[in-house]
Amino acid sequence: MSHAGFIARQPIVTAHDQIYGYELLFRTATEDGTITMQIDDDKLTTAKVAVNALNNIGTHTLVGEKFAFLNVDRELILDEIVLGIPKERFVLELPEAIEVDEALVERVKELKYSGYSLAIDNATCDSEFLEKFKALLPVVSYIKLDTSKIELNVAKEYMDNFKKFDITFLASKVETMETFQYFDQLGCEYFQGYFFAKPVVIEGKVLDPAFKSIFKLINLLGKDADIDEISLEFERSPRITLQLLKFMNSGQLPLKQKIRSIAHAIALLGKDPLKYWLLLIAFAHSNDGEEGDFDSPLLVLAQTRSKLMAEIMKHLKNDKSASHEAAMVGTLSLIDVITKTSMETILAEVEVAQEIKDALLHRKGDLGAILELSISMEEFDFGQANILIEKLGLTHEIFQEVLANAYK
Repeated sequence: MSHAGFIARQPIVTAHDQIYGYELLFRTATEDGTITMQIDDDKLTTAKVAVNALNNIGTHTLVGEKFAFLNVDRELILDEIVLGIPKERFVLELPEAIEVDEALVERVKELKYSGYSLAIDNATCDSEFLEKFKALLPVVSYIKLDTSKIELNVAKEYMDNFKKFDITFLASKVETMETFQYFDQLGCEYFQGYFFAKPVVIEGKVLDPAFKSIFKLINLLGKDADIDEISLEFERSPRITLQLLKFMNSGQLPLKQKIRSIAHAIALLGKDPLKYWLLLIAFAHSNDGEEGDFDSPLLVLAQTRSKLMAEIMKHLKNDKSASHEAAMVGTLSLIDVITKTSMETILAEVEVAQEIKDALLHRKGDLGAILELSISMEEFDFGQANILIEKLGLTHEIFQEVLANAYK
């Protein structure tokens, strides 16, 4: 019998680093605490639990207004339960190993004509692939290219075979700049892989002045400086001040009065939440856009990671300040990537508690374990996630709950 289901997600992005959708991967936790794909070796039962979990957590919670790519096996595609998956938001991925026969082809056509979008996953596009899926090529909307199995010198030749079909290409398992640039030039519109979540950190680079200003504000908040001193630093940074006022008046906070000053905003928001918000602004302004990129995969990853860590800490310790620390660790864990500066350099300029430094640099303590757990879910490493859930003393029901909250 299953205790809980977990859904991890990985962003699918455009060539300009905007989020197009997410691939969702489902796992279930059994009574002995093991995270597994199957329940009693019944794939259809697992599929049903996955669909139920999607519906219970909610599509909007998982992907917002983006698309969700969900791997479905033959049993699920032929079962009526597949109709419980919202067709407006989901793309059904057929695995490359699926058995293709007349029954499957007819079912795929039915789903296509009733409004579903379908994809073929892990495509290699060689002659064997083309022969196997030729009956489905006129009706699928996407082909996800497995870039790890396609030789670059023959990729263009393979892709030319699809020109007569109305198919959108998605390059998956992209891990290097070379792979991304090559498949971008070939005409792939969307991309997925660790390359987009783990850009190169340039060692030894000094911090940009804009980031220094943000870190100065964080330091002032961290040492409980006078509000007048903090307000003065905000006044020296008009763009950050403008973003704060926009945020405070965005309707996301239950404000009963209009903001009268920076000091008023700080008092209403609170110093710990303000530190966390400043780091998110750093992410939003990490690109060249004037207003910042709030649809950046890194920004969304930072927000999700921070929320997940704060929610986990809330269940471990009934301490609001501990939850704020966990949120700070989650966001800081990616700050080296967005500033292209080593973590050691950043932590030398930011006054944070030793526990936070130990978590970021050495993955020590509860904060370090929670950070590792968050990262393992991002990388679909469910084995490591299972070990860390047990280490932290969490139940799978609680973890399912906090994971859903983090995806909102």
